[in-house]
Amino acid sequence: MVKKPKIELFVIFGITIILSNSVLAANDLGSASTLHARPTLYDKIVEKAALSYFGIYRGGGLNDLGNSANPTVSGNPDPTSPQGIENLITTGYKLDQNRMIGVITHFSYYPFLSPQGSDRRFQMLDPILMLSQANIINKKGFKLSTRLNIFLPLSKDDILLQQNLAAAISPTLILNYDVPGSSLSLGIYSYLRGYIPTQNSAVNALSYKIYVAPNASYQISKTVAATLWVDVIQAVRTQNTGFISGIQNTPVDIEPGINWDITKNISINPIINIYPGNPTLAATSLQAIIIAKAF
Repeated sequence: MVKKPKIELFVIFGITIILSNSVLAANDLGSASTLHARPTLYDKIVEKAALSYFGIYRGGGLNDLGNSANPTVSGNPDPTSPQGIENLITTGYKLDQNRMIGVITHFSYYPFLSPQGSDRRFQMLDPILMLSQANIINKKGFKLSTRLNIFLPLSKDDILLQQNLAAAISPTLILNYDVPGSSLSLGIYSYLRGYIPTQNSAVNALSYKIYVAPNASYQISKTVAATLWVDVIQAVRTQNTGFISGIQNTPVDIEPGINWDITKNISINPIINIYPGNPTLAATSLQAIIIAKAF
């Protein structure tokens, strides 16, 4: 399962009035302490709001980085999948410390070439309603979080309108384990996405997708970590096929990389996408994950 200087969203100038007297009463001192402890506007916003960015850059094959198309498993440039950046901007409201609801704005940009069959390099994709729950389990190194994504059919550039589907619902499980006494962290990212059909859905419309990706990271220093992501299952089933026998799985790919925390709110994770079934330079591509958090 890519992945810009920090932007200050709010600058608050405080004016402190110092009262000078030879003797201050105890209740005056208490009042001054209360004044200084009062939360700022920024503190109040951060307490309840969330704003973050997740981007995926997908580049060309290592044998021809200048090629405008991503390589297929066989190593050929794919005109339906040009080099581009997939972007997700999450705007959320924190219900409490662990729960959040929000909207994810989803779009792609292709700087060199439009996907085959399209004349637009900038494409808005279906927006996503999101409900997340962190720390369902947070004990002895284990952390379990969940997320529910609901995709709405609002973009003609995305699959829902193209196949006349009503919506897609995607429950997600995120499990991590920090190995005691080490800098190693192991995890599994997985989801089941169900597509809701309509009377006008295409005969071969999507039915469901199963995704499972084991992953690991090893903290080399305070800001640098070695990462590994493995797309083991990317199975899709279309309608009017066998519920189990109709499943088709995309070839497994392995993505080793290095994550660098540029600041506490910005990180970049260059990775190499390798297909074990065809580990050639032509089939292997350069990708990157970019993560930024405003608050």
